[in-house]
Amino acid sequence: MKKELFKRIIKEFQEKPLPQLKERELELPETKKIITLVGPRRSGKTFYFFQLIKKLNKEKVVYINFEDDRLFPLELKDLDEILEAYEELYPENKDQLYLLIDEIQNIKNWELYIRRINDNKNIKIFITGSSSKLLSQEIATSLRGRTLTFNLFPLSFKEFLKFNEFELKKDSFYTNDRHKIKKFLEKYTNLGGFPEIVLEKNNLEQQILTNYFEVMIYRDIIERFSIRNINLLKTLAKYLLTNIASYFSTNSYYKILKEKENVSKDSLFQYISYLEEANIIFLIPLFSYSLKVQQTNNKKIYCIDNGLRNAISFKFSEDEGKLLENLVFIELKRKNYEIFYYKKNKECDFIVKTNKQLEAIQVCVEINEGNEKREIDGLLEVLKEFKIEKGLILTKNQEDLMIIEGKKIYIKRIDKWLLE
Repeated sequence: MKKELFKRIIKEFQEKPLPQLKERELELPETKKIITLVGPRRSGKTFYFFQLIKKLNKEKVVYINFEDDRLFPLELKDLDEILEAYEELYPENKDQLYLLIDEIQNIKNWELYIRRINDNKNIKIFITGSSSKLLSQEIATSLRGRTLTFNLFPLSFKEFLKFNEFELKKDSFYTNDRHKIKKFLEKYTNLGGFPEIVLEKNNLEQQILTNYFEVMIYRDIIERFSIRNINLLKTLAKYLLTNIASYFSTNSYYKILKEKENVSKDSLFQYISYLEEANIIFLIPLFSYSLKVQQTNNKKIYCIDNGLRNAISFKFSEDEGKLLENLVFIELKRKNYEIFYYKKNKECDFIVKTNKQLEAIQVCVEINEGNEKREIDGLLEVLKEFKIEKGLILTKNQEDLMIIEGKKIYIKRIDKWLLE
């Protein structure tokens, strides 16, 4: 029965034309390794698969979405029937096939099947999942060096402009286009980059984003981990989303929480890890060469998307600076950099590790008399301590170059930096 169902799904895919789509910027290398594509729900992984398929011979593509309700229940033993179904439908196609599987985390022990067919079949494999567990060492261990993993997050600012039909040119920042870019940045800062939100024409953004949050919480956490204290999980998620770009101590939060309700510290630690696994929030450590120091100090909170955060959180008037800082974090994360914060005598928003080099970045709405000393002193302390020659301050509208104590400090507009 499963094989017949797979045949129907495969045939449906072959006969149905691919949807119109706007191409994403992520480029995958030519490789014999399994490609793993990960990211939060609704970030566009399925449409990215369609983008890939357009470049392949579609007739040799087997595409299966493990969230197709017709497949439930589906177990590991059923997976062999996918390729059997295809081979019975298309016995003439004996050259290399392409297997693309969406939301693979829904099948327990899926990696056993993927590893076996990768070793024994002439087939190129692409898999996606919404859980960041697919980003962890577990996938590297389970697939034993056979895979390369790539993130697909909500739209970058450059992709956001493309989805809004804005053509970026080399001289855009020197023409009237610069005013349009500023307006788009403001929209991007507040609504985020989930593709459906960017294309929404009926002012339903808030409603859609709230629904995204509920699905992430229920499908990726509550159902998967059999969570009982749903109210605590949602309260914690809203607290973390409200406090992006702020320091967070699990122990301190637990002390406040236990006065109001009966909760164990272990449960709290687990719930935080689940929110991270679902790609809703990220906690970055203090920069230190000591892992113990990183683990024992407060973390700093960021989230996957500004729009999701704004739809769920309790907003404050001073949020603009935090939203801009979160945009910068997401872009650094998109580039797969190692990201830390710095705090000693002064503070610096980001220390970024790239190719064994360190970069220091501050983010603020603007440099003015009230914050200039704080922003520059924090950056300067990092540059001197780690012998870095130049630092970066990102703002909404300012550009400048300062040389202080022999160190170059570049002040750059965030929109320009995002589009580099």
